[in-house]
Amino acid sequence: MRIALTGSSGLIGSAMARHLSSEHEVITLGRRATADIQVDLSDPSAVAALDLGEVNALVHCAGVVDEDFRDHPEAALRMAVFGADALVKAAVASGATHLVYVSSAHSYGPFVGKVDESTPINPVSDYAIAHFATEQVFRRQVKEGVAGVALRPCAVFGDLPDASQFRRWSLIPFSFARDAVRDHTIVIRSTGEQRRNYVGTEDIAACGTRWLGSNAGGWGALNPLGQLSATVYEFAELCASLSEELTGIPCAITRMPPSGRTAGDDFEYTSLSAITDGTQSVSDTTRRLMQALLQEV
Repeated sequence: MRIALTGSSGLIGSAMARHLSSEHEVITLGRRATADIQVDLSDPSAVAALDLGEVNALVHCAGVVDEDFRDHPEAALRMAVFGADALVKAAVASGATHLVYVSSAHSYGPFVGKVDESTPINPVSDYAIAHFATEQVFRRQVKEGVAGVALRPCAVFGDLPDASQFRRWSLIPFSFARDAVRDHTIVIRSTGEQRRNYVGTEDIAACGTRWLGSNAGGWGALNPLGQLSATVYEFAELCASLSEELTGIPCAITRMPPSGRTAGDDFEYTSLSAITDGTQSVSDTTRRLMQALLQEV
């Protein structure tokens, strides 16, 4: 297939690019000079004017993030709705019959109880609402001969393509690792009893690649799953252990003392699909991140 890919320089998109390139021709789109086609996805008119050539699929990994809403909320919403709309229309007009959007588990709402692809959608934050809006923009282009899917990962971890350009250090899999090796202290601003499924970028990319190789039709959603489901506190303990192994210095963990049940301690993120299971090691990936951070010090 000839696949148009956005976000190829990002956390998930870089992994997606590696997976897709092994079997397909990948055309990258983005603001960076390294992109095959340079375009600002927050500029709908520029996106609408794109000449993609003939493509068989669109894989959109350049969705909005929390930092976009913090810094430029209007531009973030414009990108999520109007930019994405122009992009998917351009792809379908260029022959795309497969549409993949990397969304977020936050589309389901608060992380409580058992959640799978049949769980009703309930986005609450601006970030979640924007991702679900992009899903709908993709969904309305699905018709006879055009299939689409939204991938909804939970807590994402992975190897950083360029740490100097990474903006998402507030995410637990990255902030805990950095704080552990640099400060030897991990601060949890809650009880830490909330559960998460930690899914690797390689597993998200593998899930998307499998879907592209399937005969799926219509519109659907998939929850890419990682090997590790654990509480926030348990993940902090893993990071503390790895940090002490690498530095020889114990790492302290502070949190709010639990007093009774914590909302989200019953969270179980799962999937109804057989193509969502992941194999990427949280420990190995986090160790590589810590080693890279130590080299910078």
